Amino acid sequence: MTTNYRPEVDGLRAVAVIPVILFHAGFEWVSGGYVGVDVFFVVSGYLITSIIYGEILKGNFSIVHFYERRARRILPALFFVTLVCLMVAWFWLLPEEFESLSESLIAVNLFVSNIYFWQSLDYFAGPAEMQPFLHTWSLAVEEQFYLFFPLFMLIVARFRHGVMLSIIALGLLGSLLLAEYGASHHPTANFYLLPTRAWELLAGGIIAIYMHDHRIARSWWVSRVGGSFGLALILYAAFAFDETTPFPSLWTVLPVLGASLVILFANGNDVAGRLLSWKPVVGIGLISYSAYLWHQPVFVFAKERSLGPISDGQLLLLSVFSILLAWLSWRFVEQPFRNRRNFTRAQIFKTALVTSCLMIGIGTYGLQAQGIPWRFGEEVERIVNVRMTNSQVPEECHATEGRFLRIDETCEYNENGEKIVVIWGDSHATPLVKPVADRVDTLGMRVKMLVYTNCLPIEGISRFDEPGCGRFNDQVMDYLIGNEDVDMVIMMARYPLQIEGEVFDNGEGGIEDGKIMKAIPMEQESDAYLDDDERIDIVGQRLESTVDRLVNDGKRVVLYYPVPEVGWDVPYLLAKERIYGIERQAPLSTNYERYKERVASSYRQFARVAPHRNILKMEPSALLCDTYLPGRCAAQIEDQIFYYDSNHLSVQGSSLLVDQMFRDMGHRGWMNEQQLKLTQLDE
Repeated sequence: MTTNYRPEVDGLRAVAVIPVILFHAGFEWVSGGYVGVDVFFVVSGYLITSIIYGEILKGNFSIVHFYERRARRILPALFFVTLVCLMVAWFWLLPEEFESLSESLIAVNLFVSNIYFWQSLDYFAGPAEMQPFLHTWSLAVEEQFYLFFPLFMLIVARFRHGVMLSIIALGLLGSLLLAEYGASHHPTANFYLLPTRAWELLAGGIIAIYMHDHRIARSWWVSRVGGSFGLALILYAAFAFDETTPFPSLWTVLPVLGASLVILFANGNDVAGRLLSWKPVVGIGLISYSAYLWHQPVFVFAKERSLGPISDGQLLLLSVFSILLAWLSWRFVEQPFRNRRNFTRAQIFKTALVTSCLMIGIGTYGLQAQGIPWRFGEEVERIVNVRMTNSQVPEECHATEGRFLRIDETCEYNENGEKIVVIWGDSHATPLVKPVADRVDTLGMRVKMLVYTNCLPIEGISRFDEPGCGRFNDQVMDYLIGNEDVDMVIMMARYPLQIEGEVFDNGEGGIEDGKIMKAIPMEQESDAYLDDDERIDIVGQRLESTVDRLVNDGKRVVLYYPVPEVGWDVPYLLAKERIYGIERQAPLSTNYERYKERVASSYRQFARVAPHRNILKMEPSALLCDTYLPGRCAAQIEDQIFYYDSNHLSVQGSSLLVDQMFRDMGHRGWMNEQQLKLTQLDE
């Protein structure tokens, strides 16, 4: 019978939770630590199926009693951790972050957070690590599974033992094959959703049923090796896998098989069994659920409060702190609520219902109130407003990965104008749209926005991980060439990111979150066949040919050089300093020499574009660097904040560029004095 207490199974929980904690702490040597969740799934499937199947055979299984056990096990600690997170978030999170937390809070309490994060986040992307409730996706998967599994077991338990196991095994195989398909076709949905995770829980269920009805025959060799080999498989996956490993997929069989072998064969007579039964390991296993709940919020709020990089030593201390918090909540929250003498079934269900409704209500209010900005003073609200208003352009105006826009679907301003000004680029071009549209409206000109996020505006150039970029660029050129309505093309993008293929590090603690992107020739499927020098040279050649084609077609071209990147999220950092009472001694800025190093390759490619009377080259650094502050690139001056994040210009920053652009157009003779006066806006 599998209902006897097995300390090695609690030890296996410790093996599951520790890699997860270290992975979320950011230790690269545990690059596959996320497989701990898969081990949890197997253990959960094993333990819960053991209980359900045993009670069904005895004839005393109760759905109500089953969900009471789940509620006592899951909800008290979850509600407690959530409540603490809300209190900390109230004082520390800026409106945008609090709004996101509020939305995820609703999802957590409806046990659909896996669906919510599937729709909003890549688990391995930078922004994901700042979500306090990200880890609850796995709780949602489990609860969705256990919503149906008891009823499923009541049905299949009527069949003969072999038929029942065959049905469950078919379900396991179908889910695994779906995961293998999803890993390459729908990776984000594959990671988060139940259909591609169910096989891991079913693996534990099959083991539970088999062990209930069969005594595992252990030869001396199997008894000594089986559990240890299983433990080795788990550890191999934790240290060898990384974010590039397709997951879940056939690769996931390794940690799932490892956990299964440990459950089947580990006992007090083998090395793995003795190790997992060691009291400190069992102790961590007993508090593993609380440890899992605490670790992600601890890391997120530590990063929120630090305003800078956290050392490995500090991350290790935070990991230990998570374990300490876990013991406290296990001792004073989990244990009391599991005791039926302390709380009746009715009290558990009523409290759960009221608390869930309260949490959903708080989340709804936080969402509707856009993160409740009045929690902070007027000065913080003013800074935060820079983030909220960002480019003043609707999100649906941007083409992006997963949302390809045809030319006739893109946004247009000043619809009654005759001639067209096209703004073509990536998201760096977006802040120019509104100020340019406001100015040329008086000249009777329309503005056409052709923006594809993270896509350089160069014909024949795409992105190594996003082929839609190249298709968009080619359709833009098809629209521009021969179109006599188009008078001017303004080209702007974040060239250094994709030319260098590295996120920005300002050398002063501002290290940008984000993934590596590289511009590649459209005909290449990846950057694997080109060295960087050759790849960059092709990008430069095609930038030159793109501008030449436009000019030869009679278009006037404004070519923007790269905007200085900052590394810090500017309004976020400034607002947090205000909240924490940190006095800034000088305006926020970055080193000008660092900028020049960063853009050296980009500038060499821009130099290919020969001077022409219909080409105007604009250098944002001429306005922002070595002007307000000697040797520095300004991110703010007094009340003016030039960026709405770590690299995109704010309304104020983009207005500086647009004002200068129109002045330079006048100097170039593109506009007469009267036209220039018409484009001047009343401030």
